[in-house]
Amino acid sequence: MKKRKLLGLVVATMMSISASGCYFLPDEEKIIDPPTVKASETNYTTITAKKKDLVRQIVTSATIVSQSQNELAFDRDGVVSEVNIKAGEEVKKGDILCTLDTGDLDYLIKEKELYIKRAELNVKVLKEQGASQAEIDRQLVDKEILEHEITTLYEEKDAMVITAPEDGVVVTVNVKAGDWAQNGVPVMTLIDPDSVYVAIAPEDIKEFKMDAAMSIKMNGELYDAVVFMTPDNIPAEDEESEYDIDFEKNRIYIKFKDNPPENCVNVLVDTILVLDKREDVVVVANNIIKTVNGEKVVYLLKDGKKVASKVEIGLQTGSQSEIISGVNAGDEIVIR
Repeated sequence: MKKRKLLGLVVATMMSISASGCYFLPDEEKIIDPPTVKASETNYTTITAKKKDLVRQIVTSATIVSQSQNELAFDRDGVVSEVNIKAGEEVKKGDILCTLDTGDLDYLIKEKELYIKRAELNVKVLKEQGASQAEIDRQLVDKEILEHEITTLYEEKDAMVITAPEDGVVVTVNVKAGDWAQNGVPVMTLIDPDSVYVAIAPEDIKEFKMDAAMSIKMNGELYDAVVFMTPDNIPAEDEESEYDIDFEKNRIYIKFKDNPPENCVNVLVDTILVLDKREDVVVVANNIIKTVNGEKVVYLLKDGKKVASKVEIGLQTGSQSEIISGVNAGDEIVIR
């Protein structure tokens, strides 16, 4: 009887709970809070400010030309025996520059000279002995034949020697001892150093003044140069000029200060006119300098933050600027 009452009580209780909308379920897992997204520190790309030299210059490319040059060649084929000059050296008119191997030519010339001397003695003896004019004339003819032969030998020897036709500078030497030289093929180039020049047509032509110091860059080497003619100084048609050049009014004419270097004619070079220069100064690229509220600033990285620093600019070129104040060597400059 008690069991029945207990069962009824349990059933009644369950029905009561069901009617109230409550359930006995397992405990739910604890809901985890969503992750907090922290704003990460901004990563900047920087460069370190450094000191260096800054040069404002005008660089113009042109080809070296010469108004007066001699291509020197032998008048016959042969083996080169001596080369007496190096490219870039000065020579005087008549200097022997290069010779071919003469073989037995010198011996033949010496032999003919002795035969001529003997013929002259024979004529003298015949005259002293009262020989007939026919005998004397015959000996004179023999002498003339010998003289003709030796003249031919001298001409042949002359063809085996190159001498300087005028004062100048040898700018190319294409052979060395032992090489084969071909008739008429140039082995050297001789120029008048005053006739070698570069004519340029820069946009900012007014920056170039007479006698201005310049540089000519050829094959990576710098050579001292000077402006020797500008549009404002071109002589009138009726004026005498030391230069045999048809000057053009839109060009600047430049020449080497010293003798032209070897192999320079017809070479493309850079001419450099330095307008201004600063040494050991802080230099930054122009695209790093920004304009904010009418002021020039450069962004620096300080304590992890990007900070605008007002700058004073000095010398400027097409791509870089000198920073007088606002950036010091060692500062980290934000570029991105």
